[in-house]
Amino acid sequence: MDLKMASGFSPAQRFVLFQSLYQASQSGDNNWDQLVALLSKGQRAAQRAQLDSVAAQFADGQRVVMDELREGGVFLEWELQFLKLGLAVGDLAKMYLRLAEHYRLQAEFQQNFSRHLRWPLIITAAFALLLPCWGLLAGTFDWGVAGLAGLLGLLPLVLVYGVLKLAPRFYLIRRVSAELGLRLPGLGKALMQYQSYHYMNHLADCIGAGFSLPQSLKQSVRRLPQASINRRYYKLAADVEGGELFSTALLRSGILEGVTLPPVSKMGDAKQVPAQLGLAIHRVCEDQVAFWSAYLPWLLLGLLPYIAVLNAWFLGR
Repeated sequence: MDLKMASGFSPAQRFVLFQSLYQASQSGDNNWDQLVALLSKGQRAAQRAQLDSVAAQFADGQRVVMDELREGGVFLEWELQFLKLGLAVGDLAKMYLRLAEHYRLQAEFQQNFSRHLRWPLIITAAFALLLPCWGLLAGTFDWGVAGLAGLLGLLPLVLVYGVLKLAPRFYLIRRVSAELGLRLPGLGKALMQYQSYHYMNHLADCIGAGFSLPQSLKQSVRRLPQASINRRYYKLAADVEGGELFSTALLRSGILEGVTLPPVSKMGDAKQVPAQLGLAIHRVCEDQVAFWSAYLPWLLLGLLPYIAVLNAWFLGR
């Protein structure tokens, strides 16, 4: 279990948390974020000057800040990876804003999902209860059989509800659910694009902070939430380090598949390209959130054949 706090984990609550942290970081008297920026800039300056001992001291300062964030027990482990990147590039505020946007999208998905879930849930539950009642009224079921058939018909709905409620609180359930989602046709592609959105934003931050391209590629993937798809980002870093052009390796990786690329004239200079690509992927993610939040609830109707076969089995007995 990677959540230390027992409450405050709903997407809406996490959105408020990170939005508030971002707003606090923008106040003129915020010394915390100024310290983070100075530590990051100092470390990079020392590295450029090949002053390894000085760079190590700045890195130790960043580790102290990170330990404070971790010991507070407020952040999830994957959120801390984002904050580590914020420390490295000297801009924690940007990570607060990015995490707030993540939870905004998640809250929007949950709200739309709940709204579209009503009718599929009513239809499936009614089917699970009315078939045993029909058998009872027809005299083919007694009360015990009708009750058992209704209970088993509703059982999948209870299990799905339990998984949805427990997943945010238990890392193993969340990880297994995410990996299963990545393997589902359509939905898997949407989840991959969302991971690519985070990756491209990380890359833009690292390049903007002055990291070399190979360093940026490695740092970006290390700070992503764990997922099997991360292999493609490691391969991209290895291909570029092996001498392949970044543009060629990126197009071949499939990261931009299904993304409408902005015109070259709007890309700006080379350092702005990852940020522009991140925005393009974000637009795709917004569309995917709207589509899947409306489509997934209707998959509950796939339980209707199971309920029909279950009642037929009891009838055959």
